[in-house]
Amino acid sequence: IRFYRLIALAVLIMVAVIVGSLAVGESVRSTLVQRVYERLGDTETILFSKNSFLESSLIHNPLFEGHAQGILLSNGFISDAGRLIPVMVWGVDDKEISLGGVKINPPLAEELKYQSGSRSEGKDIVLRLPATGLVPSGSLFVTDNYTTSARLALEGIINAEDGGNLNLKNEQILPYNIFVNRTELASILDIEGRINLILCNTTVSYADFAGIWHPSLSGIKENSNGEFTEITSERVFIQSDAVQTLYNNNPASNRLFSYLVNSITIGNRSIPYSFATATDRYKGRMLQENEVILSEYAAKRIGAKVNDSIRLTYFVSKDLKALSTDTLYCRVGQIVPLGELFADKTLSADFPGLSDVEKCTDWDSDLPINMDLITKEDEDYWAQYRTTPKVIVSYRAIYEKWGNAYGSATAIRNEKPFDSSGLDASMFGVQIIYPKELGLSAARNGVDFSSLFLSLGFFIILSAILLMLVPLSEMMYVRRNEIALFSALGYPKKRITGILWRESAPVVFVSSLIGIVVGLLYTWLILVLLGSLWKGATHTGGFVLFPNAGSILTGFVAGIAISLVLLRVAIVRALRNHASNRKITNNPLRRKLCVALAFTLATIFSVYWAAANAISLFVVAGVLLIITAACWGNYVVSRRGAAQSGSFHIPKLIWANLYANKKRVLLSFFTLTAGVFIVFSVGLNRRGFTDNAQLASGTGGYSLWCESSVPMYHNIATQAGRDKLALSDLPEDTRVIQIARYSADDASCLNLNKVSQPTVLGIDMDLLKTADFEIERSMYPAGESVFEAVQTATDSIYPVLIDETVLMWGLMLNLGDTISYENGTGKKVYLQLAGTLKNSIFQGNVLMDKRLFSEVWNEITGSEIALFKVNEQETEKTKRLLEQALNEYGVRVTTTAQRLKEFNSVTDAYLNIFLTLGSLGLLLGIMSFIIVVRKDFVSRREQISLLHSLGFTHKRIEKLLVKENRIVPLYAIVTGVLGSLTGVVSGLLNVSVWIWLTTLLLTALLVLCVIGLVRFKI
Repeated sequence: IRFYRLIALAVLIMVAVIVGSLAVGESVRSTLVQRVYERLGDTETILFSKNSFLESSLIHNPLFEGHAQGILLSNGFISDAGRLIPVMVWGVDDKEISLGGVKINPPLAEELKYQSGSRSEGKDIVLRLPATGLVPSGSLFVTDNYTTSARLALEGIINAEDGGNLNLKNEQILPYNIFVNRTELASILDIEGRINLILCNTTVSYADFAGIWHPSLSGIKENSNGEFTEITSERVFIQSDAVQTLYNNNPASNRLFSYLVNSITIGNRSIPYSFATATDRYKGRMLQENEVILSEYAAKRIGAKVNDSIRLTYFVSKDLKALSTDTLYCRVGQIVPLGELFADKTLSADFPGLSDVEKCTDWDSDLPINMDLITKEDEDYWAQYRTTPKVIVSYRAIYEKWGNAYGSATAIRNEKPFDSSGLDASMFGVQIIYPKELGLSAARNGVDFSSLFLSLGFFIILSAILLMLVPLSEMMYVRRNEIALFSALGYPKKRITGILWRESAPVVFVSSLIGIVVGLLYTWLILVLLGSLWKGATHTGGFVLFPNAGSILTGFVAGIAISLVLLRVAIVRALRNHASNRKITNNPLRRKLCVALAFTLATIFSVYWAAANAISLFVVAGVLLIITAACWGNYVVSRRGAAQSGSFHIPKLIWANLYANKKRVLLSFFTLTAGVFIVFSVGLNRRGFTDNAQLASGTGGYSLWCESSVPMYHNIATQAGRDKLALSDLPEDTRVIQIARYSADDASCLNLNKVSQPTVLGIDMDLLKTADFEIERSMYPAGESVFEAVQTATDSIYPVLIDETVLMWGLMLNLGDTISYENGTGKKVYLQLAGTLKNSIFQGNVLMDKRLFSEVWNEITGSEIALFKVNEQETEKTKRLLEQALNEYGVRVTTTAQRLKEFNSVTDAYLNIFLTLGSLGLLLGIMSFIIVVRKDFVSRREQISLLHSLGFTHKRIEKLLVKENRIVPLYAIVTGVLGSLTGVVSGLLNVSVWIWLTTLLLTALLVLCVIGLVRFKI
């Protein structure tokens, strides 16, 4: 019975681990799928307008009526106990949220320590938002207030089942959501009657939507006054593709662009800050490129006549509102009455903050306007004529200078009604997405925890098999007389095998059934740990046990099959007759095999060294070292144990006993060695974060990572930009890289979902080249600068960089593969993975040259991320300065080392899991070794009695047995430790001192434990 207890325990452990591993994977996968339904509800189609807004009346169209909701979506942030918490703000009209109130989702409630019905009910939340408005914040003629705020009363929590965890990104991390009355949010953002998101519970094709879409739904206005028809945009600037389409379809059309020029000058006479309008034609006359039309007022004020040369100066900005002054030299072609220009009320566009004020000195603009230059005459003109342009210039002369990422005209005119058939919703940033299909695919094809835990639990399964084989072998030895009796009675071997096999089968079957129950408990425990102690691997909690019949049946059948096969093999081998005297000494083939394996190990080790920490080669090198050590050990035991000698001495007796039990010795060796290898590999592969040199390639030498909820439109590298952002106190030698961001999915190790479109960062590759980031590999020839090569696109394919780990494990793609995106006008673009970085702070993102980024997403002009490089002693001071100065932008500042550590925490979590399961396997291995020792003692009772009769004292016999049984564990420990060292040999100097001390301490403890256990059993 005692043998079957151990066999039952081994079968139970094996089935439990197999069932548990499969069930963990299925449960994680099912939880991720459940999260998709939780965050999307019944949404099948998302219609999203990225670059403009849609009329809210659209949701009442029969295509959407009754099965869609219109939402005004914005990012934002709130402050709690001095912390800035980024949130997603959902303007909704179906959540029973009153004006002046907000509701939040459970994760945000937990973060704020809020409970519905508690005293905190009704407390105020100060919500800060980008001051979006209808005019793009990145354009020049806008207010310098980029944020707005509202104080709202907290009314309660919207639970997950009611849509509280609504999220459009494919990620398992629960969002922080705030729900606001849509009407109120639109009022706060000054975009009444607008939405930018429609969630529909039916499938809507682009053709269906195109059939109901009209330019007016995207803010395009078409007005006619009898003389001409004019198209304008509620966001002032008309998108370039739309302008070009309208101009091509209407050849007689006239493009207009309103601008504020700094001066109109002739000689030493000048007019400051005047509105100007660029146009193709004026009153039917085509303007020459160097020709302007002046108002009589302007001509009189500067003393200009027809054919005089004048110059216009104006601000231009190519990047982050880094302003420079440009000059247009031109000839006065005509002078017209001011009343004629004043009569054309739409000749100049309305710029919020400029057009709607009473005095020039009240202008609210981000431009550095020198109010001291404005005279009483200018104020008098403004009081009577407002934005009436003083000068008309040629559109062809300035459209490249005045045009911006948001549009190339402020109006288009035509004598007849416009042919707008070529306009398409995609030109205005409208995209249609089918999120459920993408989300379910991402969840089902994400991190495979079944394979992961089967791999991590493989050693436990192996140890369980050994734990089963040892008592089986011992049982067969104890029952050898019974088996001999069956043979003497004439039972054939086949029948004896059947009897013993049928005797064992019920034990296996019942143990497997119990193993299923234990496996489900094991699954539950793992899921709890993944949401708590091992949360670093998942960065979320709430995993639910989903017992799957397929997983349970697979584990049950696999466990029974393995067990019954092993039982049959053990029984058959026990019935075989082996020759007692075997001579296998000094077998040259065995020696050659050992030498070959040793040289193979050396070769792999050399390749591994050159490949700089290739994980696959590390595993191969470690396994080969263990196999090589086993072969050499087998060779030594065979040579010494089988040696013929007439003399009798203790060492010979030790080797002879090891040789007699060679198979059990090898099994014990492999089990112990594998356990030691796993445990110490995990320990030595941990890295410390105290050595700055060690972090250089990951951080690029930069100190701080700054991320904002509101884009920053000023260049921090310039003094003007620092003055605008109250960052004048930055250390003089501060180096800054500002980064634009196209937000998509996070492809880092923090996301368990399979990402198909990672977030793209637009970064200056020339600045990145001067940093300490290192290229892992690229598709370019050796010697070519990768940072320079990725600045050139070919055939509409844009080269990008990505972290090596993201390429391999996150995207599971290869160098040269492409990822498709949609640009701002709905056209497909392809990003080619041209090179990889070593593990860096950019993990999870695609890096694209800033100039190419602007070609693809030209409307993304601000930076949401910035890197700062300062002296180490200035880091904390700079961090505080950034947090204070950029508070209105919702900035979160972390050290780059901390960000890198966050990514490495995932690796540490997996190492902890590996260490835990490996340690359990090691304990099973030690248990198996103890059983082997005990069996050896049982089978050698006669030998021990003989030694007593020959005059050996009890102490001497004990010493002999300790020496004999100490060889295998010590050899296993040395081999396992050496194998683990191959995994970190190229970076041994980077291993923390504390890790070395801990490793040495654990080694000593393991040696003492093994020896102590052996001694105790003796």
